[in-house]
Amino acid sequence: MRIIGAIRSIRPGQGLALLLLAGSLSLAGCGYHLRGAAELAPSYERVHVAGLSDRSDVYRTLASEFDNANATLVDDPREATARLVVERDRVERRASVVDPGANVRQYELLHELRYHVELPDGSRTPTRRISQARNYNYDPTGVLVSSSNESQIRRELGELVGQLLFYRMMAPVDRDTLISPDEGR
Repeated sequence: MRIIGAIRSIRPGQGLALLLLAGSLSLAGCGYHLRGAAELAPSYERVHVAGLSDRSDVYRTLASEFDNANATLVDDPREATARLVVERDRVERRASVVDPGANVRQYELLHELRYHVELPDGSRTPTRRISQARNYNYDPTGVLVSSSNESQIRRELGELVGQLLFYRMMAPVDRDTLISPDEGR
């Protein structure tokens, strides 16, 4: 009853201010924060990427994420503060659903990327793997639509893998897992 009485005692013009204040407090209380620029380790200020074409969806997404984090991907490895080495970047298409007549009805696209990072002191991270998969329906009578659908999914997978790779690079490097230069490659 006290709450209803307090609400009735609000003068015109105060309602909006109280509503905004209540909304702000509830957002602050739930742990919500506005997304700011991502912070990378100083060794990732200028990164050279080896093993990816600059036209690939993974590379373009990675370049965009680095740009948003006030870091850059450089062409010349001598200008780099770290080197991202992509050992494998592959998209594989597999039949995932086959009807009784042995016709493929659904395909799976699997995008797999293996990489390691070489740091300025000569050490490197162990090889890591990122993979994402998506299924799509295949209609043999609508080949153009199916191939367009596959192309779009390939782009989306490349962008997703690029984002995941960037997020992995944001994580602190575990010094205990680094491979030193004298341990070989």
